[in-house]
Amino acid sequence: MNRRTMHILVALVGVAASASASADSVRCHVIYGGETWTLDAAPTTSPYQVRNQKIGRYFEFKLINAELSNTGRFVRIYTYAMSSGDPVLIHQASYRPPFDARNADWGFTGFQYVYEPSKGSELQYWCQYLA
Repeated sequence: MNRRTMHILVALVGVAASASASADSVRCHVIYGGETWTLDAAPTTSPYQVRNQKIGRYFEFKLINAELSNTGRFVRIYTYAMSSGDPVLIHQASYRPPFDARNADWGFTGFQYVYEPSKGSELQYWCQYLA
C-alpha cells in the first residue's frame, strides 16, 4: 500500500468515526451579546459529569443528552446566571423522545429566551436532534 492510499484510508476512517459520533447527538445554538456558540452533546450515561459551558460574562449553559437504564432517554438544558460570581440556576428545561422538530427552523426546543435577573441580559437558544 502506497503512502497516498494510506492517507486516503486514514481520512475515510476519520470521517466514518465522526459521522458515528454525531449519531443521536443534540446540538444547541446559543446566542448572547452578538455571539453564537454551538454546543454538541452525545448520549451519556454520566449526566452528573457534564460541565457547564461559559457563555459571555453573565451566563453558563449546560446541555445533557442522557441515556440511563433506569429512566431512559432525556435531554436537559440548564442556564445559570453568573452575576454574583457563583452559578445560580435561572432556567431548566427537560425533553423526552421523540425529539421531533416542533418548528422546522428552531428544532425540538423552539426558539427560547432566558433573562439574567440582576443585569437584564438576554440569552437565546434553540436545539436540534442529530440523528
